Amino acid sequence: MTETPATGYDGLSSRLVPVSGLREFLLDCFGIAGHELFVGHADRVAEDLRDVPQDAVFAAFCTYREVRGHFAMGFDVGVEGRLADRVGRREFIERLAARFGAFVLYGEAEPPGLWTVVLPDGGRLRAAMDEDDDEDDLFTLHAATAPLPGLPEVPVDGGLWRIR
Repeated sequence: MTETPATGYDGLSSRLVPVSGLREFLLDCFGIAGHELFVGHADRVAEDLRDVPQDAVFAAFCTYREVRGHFAMGFDVGVEGRLADRVGRREFIERLAARFGAFVLYGEAEPPGLWTVVLPDGGRLRAAMDEDDDEDDLFTLHAATAPLPGLPEVPVDGGLWRIR
């Protein structure tokens, strides 16, 4: 039997999730014990791990950062293959969006510049966003296939679904 390789789930959330809420969500989502999880701000990982043995292994390793624009938080979650078997990327994003009442942007197989956005109710739409903005922490959508809650300024363009 082939083992599932470790993978990562990353994206952007419209809501900044408190670290305690993020930690609780990840423990529940993946069904792991507290010692199997690391959660820390992307700018403070080395500091947060200073007192952790160098040979420590985490089943899930999450970093987050504040961002600007149409999103409040970026996240990166590395997971062991056994956790990816339990909860796939799409299901993870859907659970995150529902749990925190946020819309969450992620990418899987969309054409360059296009992304999937999952709404809190599980609805999905496609959105256009430039990745080469001059500022690393600024994420602004240029169009979406349906209106986004709280973002009436984002134009609706149903034609984004036709781009391959």
